[in-house]
Amino acid sequence: MSDQLADRLKRLAEQHARGQEAEQDQIDFQKRVNSFISDHARPEYDRLLGLIQNRVKELNPQIGDLPPFVFNVGQQIVEQGNAAAYVIFDKPIINQPNNALLVSFGPHRNAMFFFDDPPAPVRYRLQAAASDAIDRIVWMGDLGELTSEQLADFILEHLTAYYLEHKPGQ
Repeated sequence: MSDQLADRLKRLAEQHARGQEAEQDQIDFQKRVNSFISDHARPEYDRLLGLIQNRVKELNPQIGDLPPFVFNVGQQIVEQGNAAAYVIFDKPIINQPNNALLVSFGPHRNAMFFFDDPPAPVRYRLQAAASDAIDRIVWMGDLGELTSEQLADFILEHLTAYYLEHKPGQ
């Protein structure tokens, strides 16, 4: 009988050790993910701005009668007619994964509304996250999970939709 008890105790100790090892593996994995996000979030945001800038250059000759996009990289604003998209990245602590990407659509900063109230802004909150393979940054939040390429296209498409919905004379 005591041999069976000794075997059960050994198995219990082994199971406990495996549990602790799995817990430590999970902690180490989360540290790698956090480190990846911390190291790559800001460069990916800068890449996103570059993607937007390139898409603006590509699209402006092709958008016909629509007002051209105007991208001010220093202010992180894309404008089209009387509408603007603001793409602001906040990473308050450099060596932590905490971050927020705020994408807002609203009236152009110089737009004047004499007889009507300005249209309500539309805001989305995302954050940089590691892809499943931990090999690139994706943006997750109100819009689901998007790559920077998808997000750049979304911003320009949504800006045009906002402009068309709120253009003067509507």
